[in-house]
Amino acid sequence: MVAGVRATWAAALAVLLALSGCTRGGGTAPSPRCQLLQQKYGLTPCPADPLPVETVKVQNLDPKLPDAQAQRIAQAYLRSRALYYLAIQDNSDRFFGSGAIDVPEATPLMFDAETGHIRDARAQHGMLVLAARSTLKSLRVVPLPADLTDDLNLTPAPMSDAVVIEADGPERQVIRVPGQADTDVSTLDSGDSYRLLVGGVLVTRDGLPETFAELGQWECLDPDTHGACQLPPGPTG
Repeated sequence: MVAGVRATWAAALAVLLALSGCTRGGGTAPSPRCQLLQQKYGLTPCPADPLPVETVKVQNLDPKLPDAQAQRIAQAYLRSRALYYLAIQDNSDRFFGSGAIDVPEATPLMFDAETGHIRDARAQHGMLVLAARSTLKSLRVVPLPADLTDDLNLTPAPMSDAVVIEADGPERQVIRVPGQADTDVSTLDSGDSYRLLVGGVLVTRDGLPETFAELGQWECLDPDTHGACQLPPGPTG
């Protein structure tokens, strides 16, 4: 099943490459955009332009925030999520230190786990494989409480609005080495889910559209942050 999923994604990525305009006149020479994305971020094959993102309903729960700005924040987050998974599939540790979806000078360890898994796989002559990807169920834009911003104590500080995401499993990232059984490094079982409050800033890096650079995240199940997440009430018995 894992190999089938991988093959399906490979075929889909080949289609995206054909649609992205990364070759000219039927030749194999990459466009300047694709050369930049490969050299600076290690993204190969070249992502489509515009970057495909998940379709999810966006709710603006900040009465002081214009809906257009809420949509801008949400779309930037969705682009960052799409790029995150492309970088995992490409085994691009370079991407995770590039500032495309984070602020390395403020949070140098934000993607330390991902880069560690990629390097461990490489050291074993294998690769990190995204065997299953979680499904985004909802995205809300909410005010970020000042006390959470203060607790981060970061420069730059996150925007005054954050995103709340709800995603369902399964998700599975494995280290795959030829001739050996897969080693799980990140899993979310089918039927499990997570709800996170994510703070960050909007950034625009070379060759990429505007993205959401994460600075901090909080579990919505935490009593200290549950109210800030503005989740709908759960079913009652």
